[in-house]
Amino acid sequence: MGWGNAVVGHRNPIAPPVRLVAEPDGTVWAEFTLGAAYEGPNHLTHGGVSALILDQALGAAAEVAGAPGMTGTLTLRYLRGTPLGRLRVQAKATRTEGVKTFVSGTIGDEDGVCVQAEGIFILPAQLRERYAEHAALIGYDPHSYPET
Repeated sequence: MGWGNAVVGHRNPIAPPVRLVAEPDGTVWAEFTLGAAYEGPNHLTHGGVSALILDQALGAAAEVAGAPGMTGTLTLRYLRGTPLGRLRVQAKATRTEGVKTFVSGTIGDEDGVCVQAEGIFILPAQLRERYAEHAALIGYDPHSYPET
């Protein structure tokens, strides 16, 4: 567990209040409330904060799919301003090709989607063996995400 993680770090005082949940179908989601600390334009969430949260959720979805990795690409489409307040993020892996995992996700509010994201997550060669050994050693099941 990355206790200092910029999005889900329990010990990071500036991390947004995002607690990701994994569903049996591989969907990762969280409902959370963003306040003034995450403001960009007047009364709206900063676009970089949306990107940060989506990057974390998409990466978690890749992990839940059994194909973890680091962000290779992250493409965002801002459909409308993301208001401060109650939001939902969700993501799911769509396919895996070798060491690449393709994931899509959204952030929205009660009025619908505000931001769409697509990402490719890649497990670098130098980490593949170490990750497999560590997962086997601790009996890690990616479907049990998040680690506690």
